[in-house]
Amino acid sequence: MKFAHWAVAAIWLAAAGGAEAECGPPPASDATLLASPEAVEAIAEAKRSMPNAEGRLWRVETDPPSYLVGTFHVAAGGIEEPGPELAALVAGASGLYLELEGESVEGEVARWGADPKNLFRTDGSRFTDGMSEAERAHAADVLMGYGMPIAVAEQLRPLMLLSLLSVPPCALDQFDGPGLDDNLEEIAEDAGIEVKALETVEEQISALDGPPEEMDPILRMTLSQDLDDSALWYLNLALYRTRHIGAMWALGAADMDELVGPEEASKIEAMFWERLVAGRNRVMARRLLPGLREGGKVVAVGALHLPGEDGLVELVRAAGLTVSRVEGDAHRAGEMPAKTGSQLRLMPEPAQ
Repeated sequence: MKFAHWAVAAIWLAAAGGAEAECGPPPASDATLLASPEAVEAIAEAKRSMPNAEGRLWRVETDPPSYLVGTFHVAAGGIEEPGPELAALVAGASGLYLELEGESVEGEVARWGADPKNLFRTDGSRFTDGMSEAERAHAADVLMGYGMPIAVAEQLRPLMLLSLLSVPPCALDQFDGPGLDDNLEEIAEDAGIEVKALETVEEQISALDGPPEEMDPILRMTLSQDLDDSALWYLNLALYRTRHIGAMWALGAADMDELVGPEEASKIEAMFWERLVAGRNRVMARRLLPGLREGGKVVAVGALHLPGEDGLVELVRAAGLTVSRVEGDAHRAGEMPAKTGSQLRLMPEPAQ
C-alpha cells in the first residue's frame, strides 16, 4: 500500500511541512519483544487460525524452481536489504513479479492524484460528524502528531487518512527510502530480468477504498487510539524479521477486539481482510500463475499476502503446484537459523 503513503505525503507536506519526530532505537531485542504477552498470544492465535502463518520465503516446484517472497514495504531496521542468497535468486530468475512496478507507478500515482475526487470527499461528509467535542479534540491531537490540521484531514477520503495512520508519526520518513520490493526490482533491472506488475495503482486503490459510511467508523476507531506508539511499530518489525507473518495480522485483530468488542471487531476484520488481502490475492494469483508455471520466477509481494486459507501459498497449491517453506526460513524466537548449503536467508539476520 506504499502508493497511498506517497499520495498522502504530498498533501501532508504541503499542508504542514511534516512531523519531525524520530522513533529512536528499538526498546528491546526481538527476542524480548516477542516474549511480551500480546506477542505470545498473537503468535499462538495465528498458528491456530491461519495456514502458513510463519515464513517469508516459499519454494514452488516448477522447472526451474520459483519462489514466493514476503516483503515489508518500508526501509526500517535493515529489512529492506536482501541477503546475498535472495539477491542471487532474483538475479538468476527468468522474471520478477511485484505488486506495482516502480518505473510506471510514479506516473500512475501522478495521474490518479491529479483528479481531486480521488483524494478529497465530494459528498460533504466529514469523519468527525457525530463525534463529541472531546473525541474531536483527541482526533485533532493525534493528527497534529502527523503535522496535519484536522480541518485538512476532514476533507480527505478515508483511505488517504487510514494509510497515513497505519504507521506512527516517527516512522513516516521511512517510506521515503527504497523498501525490499524496490531493491529487488533494482537487482532484476541490473541483471536484465523482466519485471511485471500484478496490479495497477488504480486497481489497488479501488480494492482498498470504500464509501465514507463504511470507512468512517473505522477511521474514528483508529483516531480514538494513541498512535504515537513506537513500541507497537517495533513489535511488528520484530514479528516480520522472525517470520511470524500471520501474527502481525492477529496482533491488530486483538487490538480491535479491545476497542470495539469481539462482534464488531470480527466484522471489521473480515471486511479489511477481503479488501486488503483476499480479493487482491485472487487477482494476483490469476495473473502470476501462467508465468509461474514456466518456472524460474520470483514473486515478491507484501508478506501478509502469503498466509491464510486465501493466501497466495494456498492459491498456488490449489492450482496444482507444490509449495513448501524454504528450510533456511525456519526459526525459533530469538534464535536465527544456521546457514547450510540447502538453506536460504531472506535478508541479513539482525543482532539479538
